[in-house]
Amino acid sequence: MISRNIYRWELKRNRSSFFVWCLSIGTLIVVGMAFFPVMIQENIMKQMAAFFETGIMKSLMAAFGATLESLTNVLGFYCTRNSQFIQILGSFFSIMLASKILAQEEREKSAEFLLSKPVTRIEVVSSKLAAYFTYLLMLNGVILVIGFISLELFKGESQYRLSSFLAHSAYSFLLMLTFGAIGLFLSLLIKRGRPTANISIGIIMGAYFFDALSKVTPAADKLGYISPFKFVDSSVMRPDYGLDWWRVLYFVGATLVLIGAAFWIYKKKDILV
Repeated sequence: MISRNIYRWELKRNRSSFFVWCLSIGTLIVVGMAFFPVMIQENIMKQMAAFFETGIMKSLMAAFGATLESLTNVLGFYCTRNSQFIQILGSFFSIMLASKILAQEEREKSAEFLLSKPVTRIEVVSSKLAAYFTYLLMLNGVILVIGFISLELFKGESQYRLSSFLAHSAYSFLLMLTFGAIGLFLSLLIKRGRPTANISIGIIMGAYFFDALSKVTPAADKLGYISPFKFVDSSVMRPDYGLDWWRVLYFVGATLVLIGAAFWIYKKKDILV
């Protein structure tokens, strides 16, 4: 089902992009966590306490999952300060890689050469998806390692549960995976493999906006459920925090449906050369 040659070629073709994204996200994590020791200083916390007492700021900061309790805990700070960037940038990487991994052959007019080889379309999709999954797993592995090292370096006297950190990291991975499936599906609906970078960015930022709006405005709470961000549980300070089955089911179900649809479309699609 998987062609090793196609798989290796895809890994090689996207290698430079992968390293750039790893370096960018990794740097943001370390720099962001370096502010934690400053945040927990006594004078800073007094100012923050007064800041959070205003009603408008409470609502506004709720959109970012920020509370006084979360900002004074190293894991709460990590999820409030860093996870926003990790999830958005990681989703950008995921959706842009997935959206071009099939479309670029048609765009570069190399699809005819590829499909003339003794491989089926199912093998082509499977091999390219295998390369995509490899890079997404590697990116999240890098994020996990750098995140854990940063927590340990800057935690000071603050304590956190490793299981909560791992569960939140799993949510981030599932979120990126779902956006990747969305990108793959949409790329097959566009003729001649046209670039989808602008569409991809619009989808993620729109989804993030709807999620933030649903948190700030109670009347718009249900509107947030059209966004995958809504299904990420960021309340890491809860003693029973972990992976909720219904949230995982949403991500896995949406991903499988979209990837299954992508297989079906590519199998039937008239490839323009």
